[in-house]
Amino acid sequence: MTVLTIVMMFAFFILFYFPAQQEKYLLKNYNKEVQNLANTVALGVKIAITEQNFEGVQTALDFVKDDPHLLFVSMVQTDTAWNEAHTQFTFRKSVFKTYPDSVKVDVEMSSGDFIIIKRAPFNTQMMNGEIMLGFTTDEIIASKEQIRNTSLIVSAIVFIIGIIIGFWLARNISVPVLALRDAANRVGEGDLTQRVVNKSQDEIGELGKAFNKMVDDLAKAQDEINRANINLGKTNEELHQTVENLKATQEQLVQSEKMASLGQLTAGIAHEIQNPLNFVNNFSELSVELIGEMKVLTDEEDKAQLMESIKTNLEKIVQHGKRADRIVKGMLLHSREQKGEKVPVLINQMIDEDAVIAYHGMRAKNAGFQCVINKEFDQNIIKVNIVPQDINRVFINLLNNAFYAVKERSMNPGKDVETGNQNLSEYKPEVSFATSLKNGMVNISIKDNGTGIPAEIKDKIFNPFFTTKPAGQGTGLGLSLSYDIIKAHGGEIKVESQQNEFTEFTITLPVS
Repeated sequence: MTVLTIVMMFAFFILFYFPAQQEKYLLKNYNKEVQNLANTVALGVKIAITEQNFEGVQTALDFVKDDPHLLFVSMVQTDTAWNEAHTQFTFRKSVFKTYPDSVKVDVEMSSGDFIIIKRAPFNTQMMNGEIMLGFTTDEIIASKEQIRNTSLIVSAIVFIIGIIIGFWLARNISVPVLALRDAANRVGEGDLTQRVVNKSQDEIGELGKAFNKMVDDLAKAQDEINRANINLGKTNEELHQTVENLKATQEQLVQSEKMASLGQLTAGIAHEIQNPLNFVNNFSELSVELIGEMKVLTDEEDKAQLMESIKTNLEKIVQHGKRADRIVKGMLLHSREQKGEKVPVLINQMIDEDAVIAYHGMRAKNAGFQCVINKEFDQNIIKVNIVPQDINRVFINLLNNAFYAVKERSMNPGKDVETGNQNLSEYKPEVSFATSLKNGMVNISIKDNGTGIPAEIKDKIFNPFFTTKPAGQGTGLGLSLSYDIIKAHGGEIKVESQQNEFTEFTITLPVS
């Protein structure tokens, strides 16, 4: 079909477009030639009339008499005359002389399909007019018919050749390719018994051989896959059981991490809650003594002073009792297992209390541990909409890591860079945390000047079960759980660190 379409387009060009263009070309040249003849005759007539050589006029007309394509040559005179109302002049044309004499010429006639009319004006003092030439187009029509007949013959030959080529291509290319396509479709449906028969030695034959080899290879591969599937079925059952065991182990490890975090929290709370309890006990004992003194006093003014002191003591008891209450509530939130709902929380107060708890938790395990705590809060932050127990767990985990890092570095301060000797300069452990508000997001920074994180493992610290702590001191789930909690809140957690210099975690959370 493609070959036939190309042939038909070529035939259309040969039969219609090319003859039409050729005809236009011939007519254009023929019109130009006749116009040149008319101009030549008009020039000869003008010269003869100007010289009053009337025989020269006849000679000028005779210039075209012998042309075989001439139909007539006329000398037309142009006169001026008044109109009927004698208001203006009009031009009137009349035939002065015509050859042959038998031809009747209309001065207004124009070119047509079978005749070409050309005019050439002349102007003299004696006479004004124009030369009209009429030439036949028979030769052009004959040339056009000859071109069309030749084009028809050429088109027929090309059409026949196109049909022959089309059938040859169909037999040697299209039919084998279609057979190959059908066989490939059936192979795609799963029938691996398909084969193509092609005895030609050209590229199509090579393609058929390659297809047959491919099907053979597919059949062998299918057999191997079937055998492998049987083995995989058995392996999948074993893997399924292994995955179930891993899930159970993972749940136990996650629970272990939570319990370890809770244990550190409890140790810190035990130390932290001791302070308000001491205040409560001391002010209570002092109030009891003041009440005993008040019983023996008789002066009302003294009694009033004692009552004021007792009131102040009771306010202190209430203040430190509320402080102990907040600590206990924080512990309950941290130990709660189910996922809570987001509520507005004073984030500055939360991280401040968590820092104190984590610090005392570290001191409970290392009695001589001392650390400077720096804090810088953005007072524009009022409340942040979070799940308290989850974010509390994140803060405790990061603060525990920070205090652990400075404790480790204080025990091994490192070596001097220049001398290589033990660094004798006094190392001061510091943990800093700060909050800031920007574009509706709260940024929480927790930084320490501890051991830092080596560059080669910094990208792994959020992976589950990855830990740098000695065996038995960490599960490797703390940072992984923290990462998941922050992501679940629509936030982001990043880390920057330099070994033996600092580590800084930055948490970004939406306010609402």
